[in-house]
Amino acid sequence: MDGGIKIKKLTTLLVAIFILVLISNLGVAAEIIVQPGSSIQKAVDSSSSGDIITVKSGTYTENINVTKDDLIIRSESGNPDNTMIKAKSSGASVFLLQGDNIKITGFKAVGATRSGNAGIYLSSCSNCIIENNKLLNNCYGIYVLRSKVDKLSKNTATNNREYGIVLGTATDNTLSGNTALNNGRGIHIGNSDGNTLSGNTIQNSNVYGFYICGKSDANQIYNNYFNDTNMTIKNGIGNVYNTKKTAGTNIVGGPYIGGNFWGKPDGTGFSNTAADNNRDGISDSAYKSITGSIYSDNLPLVVYKSGPTKPIVAFSASPTSGNAPLNVKFTDTSTGSPTKWKWSFGDGTSSTAQNPTHKYSKAGNYTVALTATNSAGSNTLTKTNYIKVVTKPVAAFSASPISGNAPLNVKFTDTSIGTPTKWKWSFGDGTSSTLQNPTHKYSKAGKYTVILTVTNAAGSNTVTKSNYITVTVATSKPVAAYSASPTSGKAALNVQFTDKSSNSPTSWKWSFGDGTSSTLQNPTHKYSAAGKYTVTLTVTNSAGSNTATKSNYITVTGNSQAPTAAFSASSTSGKPPLTVAFADKSTGSPTKWKWSFGDGTSSTVQNPTHKYSAAGKYTVTLTVTNSAGSNTVTKSNYITVTESSQSPVAEFWGSPLSGKAPLKVMFTETSKGSPTAWKWDFGDGKSSTEKNPTHTYSAAGTYTVKLTATNAAGSNTKIKSNYVKVTK
Repeated sequence: MDGGIKIKKLTTLLVAIFILVLISNLGVAAEIIVQPGSSIQKAVDSSSSGDIITVKSGTYTENINVTKDDLIIRSESGNPDNTMIKAKSSGASVFLLQGDNIKITGFKAVGATRSGNAGIYLSSCSNCIIENNKLLNNCYGIYVLRSKVDKLSKNTATNNREYGIVLGTATDNTLSGNTALNNGRGIHIGNSDGNTLSGNTIQNSNVYGFYICGKSDANQIYNNYFNDTNMTIKNGIGNVYNTKKTAGTNIVGGPYIGGNFWGKPDGTGFSNTAADNNRDGISDSAYKSITGSIYSDNLPLVVYKSGPTKPIVAFSASPTSGNAPLNVKFTDTSTGSPTKWKWSFGDGTSSTAQNPTHKYSKAGNYTVALTATNSAGSNTLTKTNYIKVVTKPVAAFSASPISGNAPLNVKFTDTSIGTPTKWKWSFGDGTSSTLQNPTHKYSKAGKYTVILTVTNAAGSNTVTKSNYITVTVATSKPVAAYSASPTSGKAALNVQFTDKSSNSPTSWKWSFGDGTSSTLQNPTHKYSAAGKYTVTLTVTNSAGSNTATKSNYITVTGNSQAPTAAFSASSTSGKPPLTVAFADKSTGSPTKWKWSFGDGTSSTVQNPTHKYSAAGKYTVTLTVTNSAGSNTVTKSNYITVTESSQSPVAEFWGSPLSGKAPLKVMFTETSKGSPTAWKWDFGDGKSSTEKNPTHTYSAAGTYTVKLTATNAAGSNTKIKSNYVKVTK
């Protein structure tokens, strides 16, 4: 029995040790070493989130697809020139990233020459870092598509066929310290918002150096070296081409960060020739001729020429607000080694001390100016209403009206002195307000005491007006009366009614005689049909109501002549689906329209838009009508819809292609031939007809995805077997 017990205890101990070993190994990041002759892709496939893949120096021939998150892939040497990756297939990117928090650093990526492929391609990525890489002889150097919050720094893109660096539908990314040299196009920003570009160098591009499209908004571009013949920048919304002038070495060696260097290789660019009389490394004038743009670079850089410069004035104060009397300590923070100072405190006094202390004795807002001088000259900085000195306010107010029948709307006006910043009203009927000038409705008769308390930084004060507002009940019913203009005319006739009732009615009810009504005091009404109309107005107050009726008051006559139908169309031919905007050109003031589009559909809108889905020739008819009659115009075979000349070629891609269930995959259709309909089969019994659907795989498995694309000329199907892999 004892032996059995000992064996059980030993077995339990071994199991416990084994579990501890397993637990100790969970969550520990590993470093995977890749030797020349080995596969970087295999290392990626075998890695786990948090791992570091270190690649030894050498040349590797492969295309690498990274779909996992939280990976670092780096060269051991950190030198891109001795760790080169050549694309095994020129029709795929050297690096394709489809995950988040991935870092790629220290590689030379070459040979992804087929259209749309890149040395490094970020697809739907976020928080990735691309740093210290060289991208040579690709279609694109770096391609950032549908990605956000990524950082591209210290990369060199050279001799790439189409683009050095391109952003497409990319948001909140940072590009800093990159070089784009001898590419087809340097840096291209397309449909991308909120990106920051600073410290980048672009030179010798074949087509253009820098392009930002008109649908790219809120991008900040500053401290870049642009040295290209062509720079095309569309407007966008909220793009900025300089930052605030800040001390610090800029990209061309000057002492201030500001805008960009706008040069040309032949030395005729703006920054090559701009004047810099104060020798601060920033042009004396803004660069307002950015091609295609309404924006300007207000602080364009020039080559810095050392020498004495006028000081750049800056100062601070403490405190900047408070009760009188207020002692304020001013501190000069100017740069450029000023030797003289002249302060104006805004209250008629001044000082020549560098860091004076000044007493403000009276309440008010004070503008402070400092002029600093050295051997090169002087500069002045003015801060408007910089110092705010307050005293305790004195509450006061007025109201209008202060008496009348219920319901009574009263407008209260604050007339306090001493610049209050807060208000608290008590209206005497249990309600209150914190507005400065509120309007309040008193619903019941009575006498109301109103209280106002005003406050600022120095304190508060209260004023009370007892029985200030008197509200009474109406003693007489109103007497209804009104007028109208015009009272006769042709249909459709717009008539303005004006209430002339006495004894202060509080509500109105109009009957216009054509079955319609209004509760406005002074309504406008349209009479659409000929006839004589009796108008009735009933007015009411708290004492009762009264009615005024004017028989046959409004006379509306018909049109004397039937209309003449005419129309045009925005497009009379094209491929399906063809959207056509029709415009009524009829004369004679028609009031009704009836369209027949020739495909069995119709409309009664005056200017309809219609979509033709099938090929054919369509006869369009318009009938217009007014009170005098109707007229029809027919245009035979007016709209020609032609078949698409070629059936589509289906193609697509998805991201991500692997992960744990539930796995949400975004599919993007890239078919050729302008398909007009799509049918997706996701391999798990689910389907979609969207162009670019997002589908969630709920169960583990390997799924084959099928896309059928269709246009008027036919259809085509693309099947990707075992395309999506879902694990538990």
